[in-house]
This record gives sequence, structure tokens and C-alpha cells, in this order.
Amino acid sequence: MNNLPDKLTETIKDANFQDVIMDLGETAIDTIFDDGVLKEIPILGSVLGLARATMTIQDKLFTKKLLTFLLQLQNTDTKSRKEQINKIDNDPNYKTKVGEKILHIIDKCEDSEKAAYIGKLFQCYIEEKLHYEDFLRASKCIELTFLYDLKRFIKEKWNNMEMEEAGDLVGSGLMTAIYTPGEQTWGNVGSGTLKVKASGIGKLIQDLLDDTK
Repeated sequence: MNNLPDKLTETIKDANFQDVIMDLGETAIDTIFDDGVLKEIPILGSVLGLARATMTIQDKLFTKKLLTFLLQLQNTDTKSRKEQINKIDNDPNYKTKVGEKILHIIDKCEDSEKAAYIGKLFQCYIEEKLHYEDFLRASKCIELTFLYDLKRFIKEKWNNMEMEEAGDLVGSGLMTAIYTPGEQTWGNVGSGTLKVKASGIGKLIQDLLDDTK
């Protein structure tokens, strides 16, 4: 399994990726382990090392998250996938290859719903709607946010809120605190106010993950 990151990037860059995803899309991920379909998809079988007869629950949960991530890339073209991955893998400023970074991010996702969000963001990176650094920042924000709050933040376009309403959204980076000083008069300063607004990366997440567009 040590070569899993390389196998993952090879899979994403493969010219047959679209066919693989089409086959996968026709099969419910929740039932894919029961009927052995996954082993019949050569590229994914290689990536996930499914030659073994059994998988642990942890293996299955991780696999489901990874497959959910890959499904989000089904509308990307081979040329763009290759170019965008190679751009990072060949840049000496990045010490971690794309495949390894994606696996690390997916492993941190609490469930497949978050993995889907990560996949959509990576699709945006491939389509050059999002810089790689912002993909990493956005992924971290998603990791640190309670899923229910994340969904509402995106769907309801949360922006101006009171500090006590924001909960962990400031800590996750989706929102930022804004302090407004109180009115100052001679010898007296009024109390200020502290509110929160969607951060730059938060607004980007709202825009890119808005499924109503």
C-alpha cells in the first residue's frame, strides 16, 4: 500500500478514468462491497489494493470516501487533470505530492458527504476556478466544521452574525471576527461591538459549492 498515492494520481490522470467513473456511477457505492463489483473495475482495484478477500470496516469507510471523491471528477477532461496534477507534483515548492495530500485530506473527512465537498473543490482546481493553495485552505475549513453547520453555511449563505451565533465557524476559518470600536467622546469611550462575517475562503466555498446554480 506504500505506492497508493502514486496509484491514485495515475488513476485520476488515466485516459480511461471517465469509463471507470461511469461504471462506478452505475453501481450504488453502499452496495459495491457486497457484490464484488469494485474488484471488477481494474484501475480502482489497483488503487485500493482489493486483491485481498476481506476489508475491515475502516477500510470500507475510507474506500467509500475515496470513491465519493473520485465521482465528483467525472466531468473533467483528461488533459486538464494531467496538467493540474503535474503542475503541483513538479513544483519544488510543494514537498507533498498531490496523491499523498488527497489521501491525507480524505482520511480526515468524517464521512463521504465531506469527501464529496472535497471532490467538488478539487474539480474546481482542475478547471482552474480555484488555486491549489485555496483548495488546501478550503479543505481544512471543511474538515474542522460540523457537517450540519457546513451545509447551512453554504446553502443559506451565512454572512453577518453575532459572535455567539457563529459557534465554531470562526475557529474553522469559514468566518472571521470583526470588531467595531464604540463611539469616542471627550474622556469617554463607548463599548464596541464584535460580529462575524464570512471570511474570504468562506465566501469562496459558498460560491463554489452552491448546488443551486
